[in-house]
Amino acid sequence: MKCYIWSIALYGAETWTLRKVDQEYIESFEMWCWRGMEKICLTDLVKNEEVLHRAKGERSILRTMKRTKANWFGHTVHEKCLQKHLLKGR
Repeated sequence: MKCYIWSIALYGAETWTLRKVDQEYIESFEMWCWRGMEKICLTDLVKNEEVLHRAKGERSILRTMKRTKANWFGHTVHEKCLQKHLLKGR
C-alpha cells in the first residue's frame, strides 16, 4: 500500500497546507484503502480498529506527511542558508 498508493496520493504533500478538514479527509482515505485491501464493504459495519487489526496495519499517513513536510522545510531552509554563503563568497 505504501509503495503504490501512498506514493501517488501524497505526491507534493510536503507543500500542502493541512487544515483539520483536510486531515480528516486524508485519514478517511487511508481507511478506505485499508478496507479495499481487506475487501471489507462500508455496509458491513466493521469498525476502523477491527479493519486495522485484520490488516495488521496502523494509521500512519498523517505522521508520514508531517515527517515529509519537516524534512522538506529543513532542506529548503538549509539551501537558502547555503545560497547566502555562496553569494557572499564564503
